[in-house]
Amino acid sequence: MCYEGGDKIEAGMGENMGQEPYRIGIVDDDLMTLIGLRAVIVSQRSEFANNVEISWAVRSGCDAIDRCVNESTRPNMVLVDMCMDGDSGAFTCRRIRSYSAKMVIIAITSHSLNKYRNAAREAGAQALMDKADARGIRKCIYDYARGKEYIEASYETPLEAYRKIADGRNKNDGILSEKEKEVMNLCIRGMTSKEVAEKLGLSESTIKTHIRHTIVKLGVDNKLQAVQKWTEISQGIF
Repeated sequence: MCYEGGDKIEAGMGENMGQEPYRIGIVDDDLMTLIGLRAVIVSQRSEFANNVEISWAVRSGCDAIDRCVNESTRPNMVLVDMCMDGDSGAFTCRRIRSYSAKMVIIAITSHSLNKYRNAAREAGAQALMDKADARGIRKCIYDYARGKEYIEASYETPLEAYRKIADGRNKNDGILSEKEKEVMNLCIRGMTSKEVAEKLGLSESTIKTHIRHTIVKLGVDNKLQAVQKWTEISQGIF
């Protein structure tokens, strides 16, 4: 299950010290891309003075969020595909950033960089890179592994992006889509995700995705808080 609640990750992660591996996480819903990115990083591993390690490579944004939140699987950097089915790259980046002020997020795409540049920046990434730019991706990872920060022009540091997103959460950032409102209106009536799915003729996983998006937009940490806040909003208390 995708992480939806609990305390947010501490504002900072420890610096990569000594011989401790610089850990990389990768999320892309295309299996061949995952294999290719692994090869890009591992092929010239001798270049990486700080012993870069690929901790995991997954095909689900939800899975990546869980692994970034979990201390035992949390990487120093995560590469996020911006064009994924299910949880989008922007949602995945934003959710990870809302729990970490130190983790480096590099957005990647095989499409036009202009298409996702603003979305990646607003979601808290430090750069957007072309998947075909193997040399650039390796250099970016290498620079960070040896302590050299790379921030694309007009993008923000992890801490700056974290603070911006945290401020947005506190201001009830984001407006629910009509489908999200419909889902939440049923949730505040006490219906489970399964019951909502049956009512709307959708899959349970789709309903859960709508709920996760709502959690982020309402600036809360779990489904219960989302239901409580949406109840207040829909009753005109805000």
